[in-house]
Amino acid sequence: MKKAAIVLLIALSFLHVLNAQHIDWGKIEQNNPDKILMEEGYQPTEVLILGTFHFGYPQADGHKIDSSKFIDVLSAERQKEIEELAGIILKFHPTRVYIEAWNPSFHDSLFHEFLENKYQLGRNEVYQIGYRVAKNAGMKKIYPVDAGNFASDNYEKYAWLDSMWNYQNYVDTIRDKYWDKRYEQWYDASDSIGITMTMLENFILMAEPSTLNRMHGAYLSNYFNTTGNEGPDILAMWWYSRNLRIYNNILKTLPQQNDRIILLIGNGHVPILKQCFSSSPEFRVVELKDLLIK
Repeated sequence: MKKAAIVLLIALSFLHVLNAQHIDWGKIEQNNPDKILMEEGYQPTEVLILGTFHFGYPQADGHKIDSSKFIDVLSAERQKEIEELAGIILKFHPTRVYIEAWNPSFHDSLFHEFLENKYQLGRNEVYQIGYRVAKNAGMKKIYPVDAGNFASDNYEKYAWLDSMWNYQNYVDTIRDKYWDKRYEQWYDASDSIGITMTMLENFILMAEPSTLNRMHGAYLSNYFNTTGNEGPDILAMWWYSRNLRIYNNILKTLPQQNDRIILLIGNGHVPILKQCFSSSPEFRVVELKDLLIK
């Protein structure tokens, strides 16, 4: 009896497979949106997003790095590593470099001095990576594209914004404190391993999907979940607003199909900006790791 039941189950399973809907994979591929969005011969602008830590350690973020774990980018060893990193980046053959900075006229003037060997590079990653790569690639200009955000720009105009910054109606503070602690442990561990890695290794690690996803998860896992919409709304009007404005600032410079652009920016910004570039048919994202095998 038991054997008959097993045979019946096998037969029913086989019958289910026979009756399953046939999937026409060719039809699905044929309806790839890019077949319509991109005209024949269209080449998206290639973009290399370089997520970075802040070389000068301004300690402006929530996580404060212990000074014993600072990477001295001006040391002879680190300067050699930065030169090697810049050499790999140059394999991308960039035509424009965008930086997380303000004041275009200031950077126009300072970058011009650097081109004439009248300025010695400061510690900031804007100079050590951005200026260095732009000069070595033969560029005459660099593009500052940092931006403010809706909340900071309008808190005086809209009084309710100020109260949203100070909301206290969290759904589960135990959950928030738990993830806050776990993230702090991860940040501390990353700081410790970072000083043992080369500059190239640090940049590759920062670009890993697992790193980027979990970095973005920090904004969603602690002190975000509120009984009302304050948490989601302030995140949208602060963090998402800033990053979308940065993306918009890049678009304002009218990158062309034959451009190959580099965006050098704090790694916390990368998940949102990478989604923007990856989603738009105007761009194709190139990974740093791709340059190592060329």
